[in-house]
Amino acid sequence: MMQLITGYWLSQAVGAAAHLGIADALAAGPRTSEELGQTIGVQPQAVFRLLRLLTSLGVFRQDEHDSFALNPLGETLLSETPGSVRDFAITETAPGHWLPWGRLSDSVRTGKPMARETLGAELFDWYAQNPEEAGFFTAAMGNLSALAAGELVRVYDFTNVEKVIDVGGAHGILLGAVLKANPNASGIIFDLPHVIGTAENVIDPAVRDRYELVSGDFFESVPPGADLHILKQIVHDWDEERASLLLRNCHDALRPGGTLLLIEMIVPGDNRPDLAQAMDLNMLVILGGRERTEEEYRSILAASGFRLERVIATHSPFSVIEALRV
Repeated sequence: MMQLITGYWLSQAVGAAAHLGIADALAAGPRTSEELGQTIGVQPQAVFRLLRLLTSLGVFRQDEHDSFALNPLGETLLSETPGSVRDFAITETAPGHWLPWGRLSDSVRTGKPMARETLGAELFDWYAQNPEEAGFFTAAMGNLSALAAGELVRVYDFTNVEKVIDVGGAHGILLGAVLKANPNASGIIFDLPHVIGTAENVIDPAVRDRYELVSGDFFESVPPGADLHILKQIVHDWDEERASLLLRNCHDALRPGGTLLLIEMIVPGDNRPDLAQAMDLNMLVILGGRERTEEEYRSILAASGFRLERVIATHSPFSVIEALRV
């Protein structure tokens, strides 16, 4: 129980190491805490204490000269490397997520998110006002998209797709993978203006001529004319009313007989241990959204004009939910 109670100490330690760029500073080789102090501007004794804890957890290693070096676990905190979760670690321990989680008991008491009460704004409005933190969040979603993208093109055949919209697609990592899998397809990245404004410089140049960037609000409308919509971890952000509105807008925009792919975590029907249950609480306290069981997805899709065809498992925390417009 003591380990459960103090678990947030560890998440903040990992978040601090990620934010300070310690893994990047150790990429060239071992460093003492004094050397790290000079390299990244930290207080040597304080960073020693931080690294001593993280070394005990296997994130870093320490030699007989009190120098610290990367372990395989610590390498996941490197910037811009495959499998990196550095941006995710920063996002989850930064104010936008961290402060609402401090009011979880209030969320459980009321059933409402705590972003406005703690941040003074809803989460995405907060990010619009705090571009540095928003940048980490967008990059973190890109990390998760990269994880999902390889699995998506492995388990799903995009051969007959002509036009794809990545709804809430941020920097288009998923869409880029789909377009590479089908050289004849074209696509649109659709997201909020402040996200689209940062997308141009990070789009994969290999498929840039088949992309279109469109900004807007998917609660108002979705660009029309595509035969496939992809939404990764979008529906889970919202309660039933808002999620249904989003799905109906997708239904209205899709071509007749079009396909909707949701990339989401699914709560196991038998409640076996899974990341989905923890993510479900994250959605409760941050946005008022939720993770759902397969049957709950079947129900909300049917109410929005879709028929759930199948759920495809992947080698990741995500499943691919395929639904057809009816």
